[in-house]
Amino acid sequence: LFSAMADRLRDVIANARANKRCITVPGCHDAMSAVLIQRAGFEIAFMSGFAVSATQLAMPDAGLISYAEMLTIGKNICDATHGKLLVIGDGDTGFGGPGNIRRTLRGYAAAGFAGISIEDQVYPKRCSYAKGLAVEPRPVALARVRAAVEAIREMRQEGP
Repeated sequence: LFSAMADRLRDVIANARANKRCITVPGCHDAMSAVLIQRAGFEIAFMSGFAVSATQLAMPDAGLISYAEMLTIGKNICDATHGKLLVIGDGDTGFGGPGNIRRTLRGYAAAGFAGISIEDQVYPKRCSYAKGLAVEPRPVALARVRAAVEAIREMRQEGP
C-alpha cells in the first residue's frame, strides 16, 4: 500500500530483521480492541477477519463478512488509533477476482491501513485454521499477486 503508514511498516519490519528481533502483532476486531493494543505499547496490530466475523456475525471466518463490512471496521480502527498504530488488514481472498483485489487494496489504503494480507484460498473459503483448506492453482495465485502489485503501482503514480 502506498502511504506513509506503509513506509513506516516497512521500516519497522526492516529494523526488526536487521536486529534479528521478532515482532509481536496482536489481533484486533474493532476500534476499542485496537486502542487497547496501542495503549499496551504495540507498534503493529492485525485486523483479523476471523475476529471481525466472530464479533460482528457470531460466525466463523468462511467468506461471510463482506468487503464493505471489513472496510468500515478497518477505517474505524485506523481513525481511532490516529495513525500511531500500524494496522495490517485481513483482505481475505481480495473479495473476488483481480478487479476486486485492486479495489480492496485501494480501499484499505484510503482507510489508513499500513498493510494488507491476501489469501490464496479457493472460494468458498474456509477459516485458515480449519481442516480441508484448499488453495488456488499457482496461475490464479499469481494473478492475485499481479493485481495487487498493479494496484500499488497505480497508487504510487497517482501520489498521496
